[in-house]
Amino acid sequence: MSYFKAAGYMLLIHLAFAGLGWWIAGRDGALIATVIALAFHLIVFWYAEKIVLKLHNAREVGSDDASPMIRAFVADCDKLAMRANMPRPRTYIVDAFQPNAFVAGRDTNHASIAVTDGLLKTLSRAEVSAVVAHELAHVKRGDSLAMGVSSALAALLMMIFGSLAYPFGQRKLVSKVISGLVARIGQSHAREYAADKQAGEICGSPINLANALLKLERHTASLLNPLAERSPATAHMFVIDPLHGPRRTASASHPPTERRIARLHRQSAEMEGSD
Repeated sequence: MSYFKAAGYMLLIHLAFAGLGWWIAGRDGALIATVIALAFHLIVFWYAEKIVLKLHNAREVGSDDASPMIRAFVADCDKLAMRANMPRPRTYIVDAFQPNAFVAGRDTNHASIAVTDGLLKTLSRAEVSAVVAHELAHVKRGDSLAMGVSSALAALLMMIFGSLAYPFGQRKLVSKVISGLVARIGQSHAREYAADKQAGEICGSPINLANALLKLERHTASLLNPLAERSPATAHMFVIDPLHGPRRTASASHPPTERRIARLHRQSAEMEGSD
């Protein structure tokens, strides 16, 4: 289903380019814009992952890192990827106090998991593994491609409408409106619930993910993530909405955390009952 959503987002981008080209120069403009749209699709497909990682200043880490916490994170990614029967995504660290994580990439062979150093310092190793399992579930389900394309859609809309609004001094307002709109487009409560459930199966303990989500919700409500605030179109890619800190309201991109936690507790009870 997520691959169909990605195709839908790309079609929307294509129509936006073609419509703008037609408005500017008629049929010839639409043709030129279509070629530009195809080039845009190729860039998104091949480079969206790198662009998102760059926006958050993510640095790649491996099993030879000096930090024991990072080595444990990488080792657990290896173990969980084997359990999920998929290649291990490349592993990245984002320097941010706010504990959070996101995944980017077009498929299981081309994906990256990034966690903040705040996440490694806040959660237990078992809870970090549960969050990693959640991100692996997104990759396996194809969600990461759809989320990356919707972020690209936000960038396109911002480029078009932000440029039009700049002379009127309303670029910031337009950015806020577009980010909220794309959060609604990229929003999928079913996607997050499904990734939570599959994560519980991969890591073997839904309770660990429930405990992790509880801690993340408390900390993201008190700590700002400056890089995420500068790139709000990527908010829906995180495990917990990273925006606005103490000023946050109901998330536009994620289901309520308490509902996610309740579902994970039910899943845990069902797993224990089946045992």
